[in-house]
Amino acid sequence: MEASCVLTPARRILYSLGPFGSSLLQQTVLLWVFYFYAPPPDQGLPQRVAPALLGLAMGIGRAVDALADPLVAHWSDRLRWQIGRRRPFILVGAPLLAVSFALLWRPPHEVVSAANFFFLAAVLGVFFFVLTVVLNPYMALLPEVTRPGRDRVVTSAWQSAFSLTGTASAFLASSALAAWAGYPVMGLVLAPLGLIPLLVAGVAVRERPIADTPVDFWPALRMVFGQRAFRVFIVGFALLWLGLSMVNLSMALMVTVLMGLPRAAVGSVLGASVAATLLGLPAVAALAGRLGKPRALLLAMAASGVILPLLASVGLWPVPLGAAAQGYLVAALAGLPLAALFVLPNAILADIAQEVARERGQRLEGMFFAFQGLILNGATSVAAAALGVVLEVFGYALGLRLAPLLAAACVVAGIAVFSRFPEGEQGAAGLRPAG
Repeated sequence: MEASCVLTPARRILYSLGPFGSSLLQQTVLLWVFYFYAPPPDQGLPQRVAPALLGLAMGIGRAVDALADPLVAHWSDRLRWQIGRRRPFILVGAPLLAVSFALLWRPPHEVVSAANFFFLAAVLGVFFFVLTVVLNPYMALLPEVTRPGRDRVVTSAWQSAFSLTGTASAFLASSALAAWAGYPVMGLVLAPLGLIPLLVAGVAVRERPIADTPVDFWPALRMVFGQRAFRVFIVGFALLWLGLSMVNLSMALMVTVLMGLPRAAVGSVLGASVAATLLGLPAVAALAGRLGKPRALLLAMAASGVILPLLASVGLWPVPLGAAAQGYLVAALAGLPLAALFVLPNAILADIAQEVARERGQRLEGMFFAFQGLILNGATSVAAAALGVVLEVFGYALGLRLAPLLAAACVVAGIAVFSRFPEGEQGAAGLRPAG
């Protein structure tokens, strides 16, 4: 890799700003789209889409996202423009993402109608498609603009910090703006706040021209899954993601049922977890430099396997702490392993993609990140279905204690798989500790 392609410290921060914008917009959609289009009957707000059709519209949007991932990745891997393979997608896609976000809060009718459903399905489809158009090429830049080792981990840590800050901003700013001026104004205000960081990230990067011959889709697919390191990584990480998604999807219920807090406290518990995660980012970078990324990730997975049973037992500890205090303590303890799980997987995947480019002479970073996203989205869907079955069969009181234990079992399975990661084969890609 040419030195001119690697980010300077200042450009690293500008590049890392991107996830703030994407997280701000995506988390706002996930937080409010159900409430805006199908509010609870007792809230006195207009219903715009029937709940079942709203779920269908969201499903259509996510399906578009899943189908777009490998196609966009293959397109950007094959692009050979002078300004780069990835930047055109970011610079063109970011404005379209902001526009689709703003449109989402302006349905044609204020009451339930077929037009509202078709409008919502179309706009969500565009939003999630353009989100893929921006994010996949953005993440595929990581192996090219960072050096293996500490530089890559630090850049990934900055990305995680801005992503978490974007998520926290979505929780706070969207709630305040919606209450103060309504959802259409919220959309108009937040759209440029999401757009600007993405444009800055796209402008900050300098890509070097790629001279290799582009690979067709099916040979590229075989090359990605023919890499043993990727197969071990993605199966282990997917099992981990499956377990953690089950907990993430049930967090609001755990706060209100296990911790005994009102619904308004959900934000403060999540905020405590985000703050602890942000504080853990520097420690993760230091740990990865000392142990190497795979071993640091294994350690974080092991810590998660210990913390999840603690979450399952909140309110039952034989200590003079109430259930709420126990829950906040678990949220704080989860900060360091969550920081590692935010930072290290993308850095490891970047190393794998770079090693394939070194060995095979083919740049397929987009495809590696696309199939990570595709498989993790599938794991999230399985987690949602499994959580629903657990709550249906065992009820909320017992089911919310069983879910973290089931998640812990998934984490243990993930550790068993990921412990087979071929570190020795990937040493040249920076997977081993520096020095």
